[in-house]
Amino acid sequence: MVQRLLEHFTYAALFGLLVGAGVGLPFPEELTQLTAGVLARTGRIAFWPGVAVTYCGILLGDYLLFRLGRRHGPRFLESSTIARLLTPSRRRLIEGHFSRHAFLTIMVARHASGFRLPTFALAGMSGVATRTFLAADALSALLSVPLVVGLGWLFAHNLDLARKDLRELEIATAVLVAASVAATWLWRRLHGRTPAP
Repeated sequence: MVQRLLEHFTYAALFGLLVGAGVGLPFPEELTQLTAGVLARTGRIAFWPGVAVTYCGILLGDYLLFRLGRRHGPRFLESSTIARLLTPSRRRLIEGHFSRHAFLTIMVARHASGFRLPTFALAGMSGVATRTFLAADALSALLSVPLVVGLGWLFAHNLDLARKDLRELEIATAVLVAASVAATWLWRRLHGRTPAP
């Protein structure tokens, strides 16, 4: 269904499916991105405009989810989609990370399918600053979107292989993001302790 919608409505469908996926509708975000790459490979859309539309659709969907969490709080977290993913133990874990490293938590959650929806909704409810959320999400998506769409372009004739590689790519990206932010934090902490000359 995703592929048929994208083939007929191209950029508008790409944007709409990703916004919908961002707020919890059952459209697979990763498959939509891969399909964008396939459509670029077959000439139905241009590659870089496809990446741009994909990026904007993802960011808007994520932001709407964040705002729903901020505006409707506990009631939204009790919805069937979120409640299924946000177990009490996961909620405690995520809230603990928000209190210490909100930016890093959001960046890593963007690449963790099971954590993305509840983490972004909980970010809104927990009072994470809008600018922190947007900056972390925008940077994290900027790292992944061109790679995922590119993977669809590269493996246009074998999406099953692309989906397998995508899981490995997501894990590697999440680890890289976490390591980069941790290294930056450590450098700043050590630099701050260095006595002035």
